[in-house]
Formats: sequence, structure tokens, C-alpha cells
Amino acid sequence: MKLRLGSIYIIVVTSVVLCSCHVEEPDLLFPRIEIYSGVSYEGQAKIYTQCDVKLTDTERHIMKVDGKIKLRGNSTSEFPKRPFTIKLHQETSLLGMPAASKWVLLANYFDKTMLRNALAFKMSEDSRLGWTPHFRFVELFYNGKYKGMYQLCEKVDVHPARVKSPVDGWLIEIDARVTESDNYFQTPHMENPFRIEWPDIPPATIAPIQGFVTEAEDALFSDHFTHPTEGWRKYLDEETWVDWYLINEIAKNCDGNLYSSCYMHLDTYGKIAMGPVWDYDTCFGNCIYEEPRNPEGFYIRNANWYTRLFEDPLFAKHVRERFFFFYQNKEKYYDFIRQESTHLRPAVISNDDIWHTIGVQISPYLEPCLSYDEDVRFLIDWLDTRLEWLKMNL
Repeated sequence: MKLRLGSIYIIVVTSVVLCSCHVEEPDLLFPRIEIYSGVSYEGQAKIYTQCDVKLTDTERHIMKVDGKIKLRGNSTSEFPKRPFTIKLHQETSLLGMPAASKWVLLANYFDKTMLRNALAFKMSEDSRLGWTPHFRFVELFYNGKYKGMYQLCEKVDVHPARVKSPVDGWLIEIDARVTESDNYFQTPHMENPFRIEWPDIPPATIAPIQGFVTEAEDALFSDHFTHPTEGWRKYLDEETWVDWYLINEIAKNCDGNLYSSCYMHLDTYGKIAMGPVWDYDTCFGNCIYEEPRNPEGFYIRNANWYTRLFEDPLFAKHVRERFFFFYQNKEKYYDFIRQESTHLRPAVISNDDIWHTIGVQISPYLEPCLSYDEDVRFLIDWLDTRLEWLKMNL
């Protein structure tokens, strides 16, 4: 702008000052986990590779840690949405969960509700099992690209904040999918092998663990198996065997018939305790195989150790009595499904924009419903039918 004073022009320079005030970003609907790795999302294998992890909570507080990542799972690892195990270089609390180094990112690719694992964990929290994995739903970004909704979960592990076992104890898994590289053993009556999850010991030193489990099995299948001090109760913790059975029978867990992901551990009382619960994405009717899909009929009860346990009238009585604890909580479980599905819906829609699973047959799993709401309604209706059938038949 020019101002004239006589014959002299004075140039006045005007400027605009931009406000640099900080504008608060809105809270996130879900925590965000960002993985940065030299290996691509699709290229991850079941071998650890280095990675950096950035975790942003819903209030946008940021944590950065480093560690290693690898592909995990059996059949789940063969599908496009990849599940992972993360091992941090130091024990760290993530999103308020107890500090540890080993964590799991569950993809829930088969479960279009993304709630079946969470529902089983909810039942386990109400049970007498020693420990239930904590989890948080998160949105995953891998090397800067959005990969959908995941379930960040504590890994099944012997740890002061997780499965508690004596120093000379152990954690084992019944696993039909063991390979020659796994540390495992078999017993005369159990159809599938026991894989040793913890401790990490040479195969030559597993004899004490195998011996104790075999001794327990011998007592279970002996002529005096119901004896209160010399039968199976000398070796098995009855409360956990009852509650683990009921959670898996209610869910009609495809692998829960002592096939795979069936954990047990030596507890601090020197008995074999069942648990923790794990791997429930293909349960609660989420399978096209008729027997586990059908909400009627027994499934876990037909597994050999449990078949024998039910020949003990007192065990059968305790199962029937304990069932009503879960039955009386059924409305709480229905409300949990409704509330969580409402909360998850926006992220589920974003997830489906990438993976396109809603309304699609993911063989051999649940036949497609046309919408997320239909999938959720199917889950509630199936669970209600299942509980009513068990009420009349246990």
C-alpha cells in the first residue's frame, strides 16, 4: 500500500500472521498398531525377523518399541489376512495389559463377527480357570498400509502375569498337527500327541513330564478310577477340567475335542489343570461341518479322556451343577455380543473393504450371511439354542 506525503511516497508493507495454535485431534475409535519390517506383509514366514512397533492408544498417546515378528497359526496362516506373533526385546505393558515380551495379533479372518475368541475369553474370565488371555481390538498398519482390525492378545505362556506353574512345572498342548521338529510325546489312550510348550528342554529330558501324564492317564483308565485319593482326582484338578469342558462344549469348539489348541499345565498344587482357553474363531456354529455346526448334540464329551471322566457319576453331577452358572449368565453374554458388535461395526466395515469376507464363503468355514448384523444375529441365536439344548440334556 502507498501513502503520499507531498511528493514522497512511503511504501507500507502489510502482512498476515497465521495462528499457530495447536488443534486437538479427536480420539481414535480403536488403538492403532504400526509394524515396520524389512519383510513384506505377504512375505512373513514362521521365522522371526526384526521389526519396529509403534502403538497409539485411543487418546493418541504413542509408544515405540522394537522386537521380532513372525507368522503364526496353522490353517489361519494359509489365508490372505495374516496372523502374527511379536516378541519384544524387553517386557513391556501394551495398552494397559501386564508387561511381557510375547504377544499375538489374531486376524480373526474366519470369524466375520470377530467376536468368538472374545466371547470364549469372557466365559473363561467368569470361570475357575487360572488365567485368561487379556486382549485389545486394534487396527493394524503394516509398513504404512492399513491391514484391518486385529485382536492384540497375550500369548499363552508360563509367566508371572500369565500361566502360573512351579519352577519344575510345565505347559503342554494336545496338538494333532505336531511336526518332527516339535518337542512332543504320546500316551497309550490319548489319540493325539502332547506338545511341550514350556519349558524349552531337549527331547531327551521330557521323560518326567511324559511319565506324570501317563501315570495320570493310567489312573483315569484303571478299574479304581473313581477312588477319591488313588483314582484320577489324585492327578487332575477337577474344577478346571469341569469348567474347561463346559466352555468348549457350549462353544462346540471344532478343535476342543482334544484335537488341537487344548492346553493343560502342572499347577502349583502338583495336579494337571486344564487351560488356558485358546483358538475359538471356528466355534459357536462357525463351521460347515455338520457335527460342530449343529447347536444340538455333544461334541467334547466324545473325546476319549472326557468320555472316561463322564463314566464317573460324581464328575457328571458336578458338570451338570456347574453348567447352570454359565446358563444363568447367558443374558450377560448376549449383551456382550450386542455391545461389542456395535462398537466394532465401523472397523469391521473398514476391514471388509480390504478382505471382502462378509457375504462370501470362506471354505470350509461358516456359510455366508449377507451382512455383519446377520452374522452377529446368527451367533446369538446359535448360542441361545445351544444353551437350551444343554440345559435339557446334560
